[in-house]
Amino acid sequence: MYPGETKTIKLYTPVTITGDVVLTEVSMREPVVRDRILFAKDRGTEEEKEARMIASLCGISEQDLYKLTAADYIQMEEAFNVFMLPPAKRPKAISSESSEPSGGD
Repeated sequence: MYPGETKTIKLYTPVTITGDVVLTEVSMREPVVRDRILFAKDRGTEEEKEARMIASLCGISEQDLYKLTAADYIQMEEAFNVFMLPPAKRPKAISSESSEPSGGD
């Protein structure tokens, strides 16, 4: 088990991945130091290295990641970028209850 937070990302466009599994959401874990070291040692362009790290953080293969739409990949990049912020500076999740108007005032 990894320390830190996880973020569930609902995909705009579900995809069928290895094993005929339909992926509708992914769960990304917060990177640890080991992930950053593996990224630094990895081969390829910065974009290829980033894609492999994001796939690893989401527990999917690089080939399955390549099946996602660009819009879904951008959601994953944004989640990764939030993980790079100190926890106190990360945006707080807003529950559906807090967005509903209050009644009976």
